[in-house]
Amino acid sequence: MLPRVPGDPPRDLSRRPDRLRVPVGPDQGGMRLDHFLRDVLFWRSRTSIRRLIEKGAVLVGEGRKARPSLKVRPGEVVTILLPPRPAEEIPSEPLPQVPILYEDPYLLAVDKPAGLAVHPSGKRVEGTLIGILHARYPARSEEEGPLPRLCHRLDKETSGVLLVSKDERTRGLLGRQFEERKVVKTYLAVVEGAPDRTEGIIDLPLAPDPKSPIRLKMEARRDGRGRPALTRFKVLERGERFSLLEVRPATGRQHQIRVHLAAVGHPVVGDKIYGPEERLFLRALEGRLTPEEKERLILPRHALHAWKLRFHHPVEGKEMEIVAPLPADMAGLMQVNP
Repeated sequence: MLPRVPGDPPRDLSRRPDRLRVPVGPDQGGMRLDHFLRDVLFWRSRTSIRRLIEKGAVLVGEGRKARPSLKVRPGEVVTILLPPRPAEEIPSEPLPQVPILYEDPYLLAVDKPAGLAVHPSGKRVEGTLIGILHARYPARSEEEGPLPRLCHRLDKETSGVLLVSKDERTRGLLGRQFEERKVVKTYLAVVEGAPDRTEGIIDLPLAPDPKSPIRLKMEARRDGRGRPALTRFKVLERGERFSLLEVRPATGRQHQIRVHLAAVGHPVVGDKIYGPEERLFLRALEGRLTPEEKERLILPRHALHAWKLRFHHPVEGKEMEIVAPLPADMAGLMQVNP
């Protein structure tokens, strides 16, 4: 997610932007313009970035002449003019339906489908959950910007309850509950095999995996080093091939549930990073999974679902519990158990 220029209204993510305005951070001052843009537009090649500058599609500050070797200044705003998208590149597939689980004047809760990214990231600008919501709830004024604001996130492949605020005050109050861990999150996971205990606690610190080519991969550390992470689980349905678990993370580390369940020998079904082999994740990114590899994964996405979210309504003062039903693909896994 690109940083926003202070004072700029939130961007309407239901429409493709014609420009990006990016502030130069304190630690980026003195960088060459082309190097700064490589940091910001990390999904673009060096050649395409140089071409943007040469075409005059990059504006610096108050009209400073843009050239690749120009040194950017802290606090300065760099504007990137984006070319129109060719018609043949615009997806023709309809956007997925996003069921509303709860709505009032202050917030709404949706049941996010698996495979839908919640927010633009890198070159993925369109077809995100927040874009769909911005189209459904347009801004009342240009200064106000689109109303919906995400209160938390879910991985692209994770389905289930996602909470969205309709104003900044509500978002701030809910954000405080998330920070203070007053929001209780309960997940359902279909895992490989059957745990030998009906319920248990996984208390293993997490840290980035230095041996993996996947930058975002984490590992459970049994030497005590890393950030503390604790996950409670309960077996709801047990089978020889798969088991359905209720999982409640007490902390909110990256990939926590998936790492912890893999660490105790029961990876989430369909997990491309922590499942059979991490190279499946890299091959999936390139769109090169073979039919045999897809069969090995069993499910096209990891079988993790945000089932329940319990919190205190920040305006109306009542206790809330939002529930998203188990999706059909995960339910189907349990039906094929021997």
